[in-house]
Amino acid sequence: MRFDDRLTTVLKGSLPEGQGAATQWRQVIDLLAQKPGNLANQDVQAGLTRLRDLHDRVSEQDRLGAVQSLNGRLRSAPLLVYLTADSDMICDAAMAAADLTQEICEDAFPRLSPRARATLQSQGFVVADDKQDKPIPFTGKVAPPPGRSVSEEPAIDSADPAEQLAESQISALVEKIADYQKNRPVEKPHPATHDGGHTGFLVDSLETIRFETDESGTINWTEGPPKGAIVGVTIAQPAFDDGPGPDAYGAAAFRQRMPMENARMRLCGAAVVTGDWRMSAIPYFSEETGRFEGYRGIMRRPNMAEDAGHSGIDVERREQLQQLIHELRTPLNAVIGFSEIIEQQLFGPASYEYRSLARNIMDEARRLLAGFEDLDIAVKVDSGQLPESIGTTKADWLFERMTQRLQGLTQSNVVELNISKAEPVRPFALDGESVERIFARLLSAAIISCENGETLKGELRTRIGLQPTNRFTLSRPSRIKDIPESVLLDPSQGIDGEGGESSLLGLGFSLRLVRNLAQSAGGSLTINEDNIALTLPAATTSKINIRETESE
Repeated sequence: MRFDDRLTTVLKGSLPEGQGAATQWRQVIDLLAQKPGNLANQDVQAGLTRLRDLHDRVSEQDRLGAVQSLNGRLRSAPLLVYLTADSDMICDAAMAAADLTQEICEDAFPRLSPRARATLQSQGFVVADDKQDKPIPFTGKVAPPPGRSVSEEPAIDSADPAEQLAESQISALVEKIADYQKNRPVEKPHPATHDGGHTGFLVDSLETIRFETDESGTINWTEGPPKGAIVGVTIAQPAFDDGPGPDAYGAAAFRQRMPMENARMRLCGAAVVTGDWRMSAIPYFSEETGRFEGYRGIMRRPNMAEDAGHSGIDVERREQLQQLIHELRTPLNAVIGFSEIIEQQLFGPASYEYRSLARNIMDEARRLLAGFEDLDIAVKVDSGQLPESIGTTKADWLFERMTQRLQGLTQSNVVELNISKAEPVRPFALDGESVERIFARLLSAAIISCENGETLKGELRTRIGLQPTNRFTLSRPSRIKDIPESVLLDPSQGIDGEGGESSLLGLGFSLRLVRNLAQSAGGSLTINEDNIALTLPAATTSKINIRETESE
C-alpha cells in the first residue's frame, strides 16, 4: 500500500518568501491538478487555503507560468474554480489547461467565474436541462485570491462569513466529485447513426476517410459517415492527452504549408472512427489569388507494422513516466533550495567546507533536474504534447543567449566555440524558448564530445526559397569523428570517457532529442561525415523585389 504524502510535506512549515513562495505555489497547484481523486478532501482544502495565503507573495507572471505549465493536466475541479477567480490571463490559462469530464464540468459550472463560464459556452458547452432547473447559487466568491477584485468590498479575514461560505462551497464540490467518481454509472455504448440523428444503417468498419479543411486547418468536409465525429476536428494543433489531433510532424507540416505523408492522427467520438489513423494530405491554393485555402487528403487505418509500439499500454507507460518525473522534481527542488540557503549563508554563517559541499550538492541536483527535463520533453515530443512554437527569433539574440548559457561549460572543458553567420540571416520562424532549447542541447552535447583545447566551428546560413530555412552546420567533435550515425544516435551508446559534465542520459539520447525537436518544428538534424547539420524554418518576407546576397 502506498501513502501519498507529498502535499502534506510541501505544506509543512511557515509561509515562504520571495522565490520560495513562487516555488511552493507551483508545487501545490501541480499536486492538486493531477489525480485529484487520490487526495483526501481536507488535503484539497488545505492546498487551496495555502494558495490563497501565498497569492500576494507570488507575482502574476510566476502564477501564470505555473498554470501554463500544467498544459492539459488540470483535472481538479476545485482548483479550476479557484484559478478562474484570479486575473483574466490566469483564468484563460486555467481553462486552456483543464481536462475535466462533461459531468464534472456541469457540477463545477455554477461556481466558475463569469469569464470561465463564457469560455465554456463559447466552446459549445451546454449544461443539462435538469441541472439548469435547479442551479447551485453562484456568489462570485469561490475562495477567490486576495488580489482578485471580484467585488467592491474590502479584504476579509478568516472569520468573515462570506469567506466561510466560499470555503464550504469548495468542500461541497470536492465531496460531490468524490461521490460521483465512486458511484459513476457505466454507460452502455450507443449504436452509430447517420447525420440525421435517427437510427439508420450501422457502420461496422471504416478504413479510409477523405477530407478537406479550411485555411485554419479545421475539417469542414468529409466523405462517408459519421460526419459529426470528424467535421470540426483540426489538423493544425497537436493532440493533447486523449483528445483528437495530429502528431507533431503533422502540425509542423501544416504550419509550413508542406505536404504531409503518413502523419499520425487520432480521432475520438463515434466508435467507428475512434483510434489512430495515418494521414496524407497536400495544401491547395486559390487559382485566382494564390492564397492558401486549406488541405485535402485521406486518412487510413494503420497497418500492423505501423501500429506496433503505439498501443494503449504505451500511453499508460508514458503517463506513468511523466508522473514519476513530477514526483522526482519535488524533492530535487527542495534539495536545490536548501543548498542555496546554505551556500549563500541566508540563515547564518557557514564554514567554507560546508558551503563547498552544499554547492556540489546543488550542482549535482541541477544536473539531475536537467536530465529529468530532457526526459519529460522527449515524452511530450513522442506523444505530440509539446506546445506549438509561434513567433520569430533573431539569430543575434540566440547566439548571445548561447554565449551566456554555455560559458561555464566551454571553460571547464577548455573548448573554444567559434560561430559565424553568412549574412543576411533571417530570423527563425520559432519562438525563442523553442530555438534556445534545440541549440542548447546540440551545442552542449558537441562541447562535451570535444578534446581539451579543441575549437568547435559553426556556421549559420539562410536558404532562400518558397519555404526559406536556416541551416546551421557544426564541425564534428574529434571524439565522435569516425563514429557511424547509427551508433551515435543509439541511446544506449556513449563515448569514451563520457562523464562529469556530460548529459545525464548520454550523448545518443541528447542527439536523438535534438533531432526529434527539430522534426516537430518542421526541420531536421543530419549527421554527415565532417559536420552535423541542423535545419529549422526561417521567417518569410514580403519584400520579394529585394535580392538577398550573402556576405561573410
